[in-house]
Amino acid sequence: MRFRSILICGLLAGAGAASFGQAGGAGAAPVAEKMVVPPMGTVVTFHRKSSGSLGNFDGQVVWTYAQSTWEGRPAIAFGSPQAGVSLHDPADFAMFGSLNPAGQPAFAYDPPLGVGWPLEVGKTWRTSVTLTRLPSGEKTPLTIDYKVEAWEEVTVPAGTFKAYRMSWRNNLGETEVRWVNPMEGLATIKRQVERPATHPMGAGMLQAELLSRALPGK
Repeated sequence: MRFRSILICGLLAGAGAASFGQAGGAGAAPVAEKMVVPPMGTVVTFHRKSSGSLGNFDGQVVWTYAQSTWEGRPAIAFGSPQAGVSLHDPADFAMFGSLNPAGQPAFAYDPPLGVGWPLEVGKTWRTSVTLTRLPSGEKTPLTIDYKVEAWEEVTVPAGTFKAYRMSWRNNLGETEVRWVNPMEGLATIKRQVERPATHPMGAGMLQAELLSRALPGK
């Protein structure tokens, strides 16, 4: 499996009372205290365009939430037949690791890779984890610097939403900008990832936009 973005689509997730597709009200930027795992069976569809070390792809990627386990512990699986599965702690959705599209272990994170809750505009933080590639056991230390840059409107094919614009950079030179709204269950609305030629896997880019989300039974 190719070395995907360190923070894949399922890192931030949540479900809230607001209706999907509403832009949200005006006013001061909110503080996101936590996220709530969306109902199992929720299906989220994106248009993804990527190249280089992030894979040559241009099309739809469909993700589904399901219950699972990781090393004997309960886990939430956020899986796609096109991109594999990320496995998360049900308590805070920190990522334990991932599987490749064939269902084989691909990466593990120690400690689990999570978000610096609560989120609010202007917040910055640094996270240090060890990434282990499986099954080889090769380890890579990762240091990731985050910033919550703004609370703003973002328009994608699924609609116009209020969202935090977050950015981060890791010690391998990979950068990402992502728009999220955990209060409305919007893990990723839009994202842009870039890798420089100096990255261990080489240069690459990825862009993704939300097309739709379907709750179970809807």
